[in-house]
Amino acid sequence: MMRNIIISLFVLEFLHSCTPRATPIIPVIPTITTGEVSNITTTTATCVGNLTADGGAAILARGFCWSTSQFPTISDSKISSGNGLGVFSDNITGLSQNTTYYVRAYATNSVDTAYGEQRTFTTDIEQTTPSVTTGDVTNITTTTADCSGNVTSDGNAAVTARGACWSTSENPTTSNSKTTDGTGPGTYTSNITGLSFNTTYYVRAYATNTKGTAYGEQKAFTTDQEVPTVITNDVTNITPTTAICSGNVTSDGGSSVTARGICWNTSENPTTSNSKTINGIGLGNYTTNIDGLSLDTTYYVRAYATNAKGTAYGEQKSFKTQYESFTDKRDGKIYTYINIGNQVWMAENLAYLPRVVGPETHSEYNGNRTDRYYYVYEYYGTDVDTAKSLFYYTTYGVLYNWSAAKMACPEGWHLPSDAEWTRLINYLGGEDIAGSNMKEAGTSHWDSPNNGATNESGFKALPGGLYGSGIFDYAGFFSSFGTFGYWWSSTEIDTNNAWYRSLSCKYSRVNRNNMTKGYGFSVRCVRNVLDW
Repeated sequence: MMRNIIISLFVLEFLHSCTPRATPIIPVIPTITTGEVSNITTTTATCVGNLTADGGAAILARGFCWSTSQFPTISDSKISSGNGLGVFSDNITGLSQNTTYYVRAYATNSVDTAYGEQRTFTTDIEQTTPSVTTGDVTNITTTTADCSGNVTSDGNAAVTARGACWSTSENPTTSNSKTTDGTGPGTYTSNITGLSFNTTYYVRAYATNTKGTAYGEQKAFTTDQEVPTVITNDVTNITPTTAICSGNVTSDGGSSVTARGICWNTSENPTTSNSKTINGIGLGNYTTNIDGLSLDTTYYVRAYATNAKGTAYGEQKSFKTQYESFTDKRDGKIYTYINIGNQVWMAENLAYLPRVVGPETHSEYNGNRTDRYYYVYEYYGTDVDTAKSLFYYTTYGVLYNWSAAKMACPEGWHLPSDAEWTRLINYLGGEDIAGSNMKEAGTSHWDSPNNGATNESGFKALPGGLYGSGIFDYAGFFSSFGTFGYWWSSTEIDTNNAWYRSLSCKYSRVNRNNMTKGYGFSVRCVRNVLDW
């Protein structure tokens, strides 16, 4: 029995030794891959891993590790994401903006830690609204100003608009009035227009990017006061020495009107440094008398108004002072006249013409001419220049011999005596200078240089020349037209000669001389006065 048991054990041992044994499994590190990095922000990112094999040993940990240096390990920053096989993902946090990182998936078993391939990514830059400062407000006028700005930071996003915004209320925004002054960072200047005078405004620089609009600090400024607005009305009631003009101050420019009136001059664009009136203060209409004018003179006039900002002028008006006038009943011709001292003189040469006698009808000079003769330039002979004659006649009048001159003046007027001429000339300063006050100024009718001519007296002497008669070389001809003016007096020296006065384009002097009565001279009439 015992033997059988021993044999059985032997057989089992033999059989066991004859049966093949299984090879034991040796664990290895896991197999893992790193996927793409996505959802990158300024401080986070999403990573994907795939644990494809555990290496024959249980997975103790899996996740991601990262660093700013290459080939990060679990000794660097890491995150654990479970322990199973397959695809997994997780968010990396706590990153720095605008920084390049290196990341790998990892898996750990009892053997060791395995890493996937390395991936790299850069975190975003943090975007904010721009940083902008408001500079000083300069060049302030009544309606404009300049304001500078400086975009010191774009907030890590392109500045797409910048400028200045303003309002009459505080803290203006781009929904108020604004300028647009380019893009990007840096300094710029905004020109603010369309403002109202004497008004306080608030202004801020602004800059816009994708994150929004930022504003600089608020600055305040007040536009300048404006000069007043004034209108010049028409000039009326014009006389030889006076006129009436009105003005209208329609706006005070934001400051009280402290003076207003009318200014005038014989040159254009008169100012308050010329002649002027003062007609109160404030807004509204006003009317003033202009006096002390010279007759037959063109004046330029403007209304003015003054405030703290300055003086403004209305549009320029012009007018010409007038002579008084009367009508010669004989032919209907109208003559102007002027008061000089205590005399009243015609202000133009007499042009009364009852008939015209050509020189061919004259008798030879006999030293005692008593026939009346009237001469008009070019109006004789067979070759008549009618247009020229008419011009001479209407401008310079008729030339009369002495006999005609004594009888030519209209009713109420007479040919002045030598004493009356002397009275006039003495009143105007004497023979040496009176001609300046008597001659028409300029060279429209007088030949150049017409020395000293001002016509301050209003006598308006014109160079009608003379018609020669008698024994001189120019007998029977017109002479000295444009160069000299000759005027008869009623005072005779003898039966052949009478006194006259003459003026020259070259001198200011009035000459007194006598000439044969047959000559043709101009006539100025003086009004009859019974009590002087």
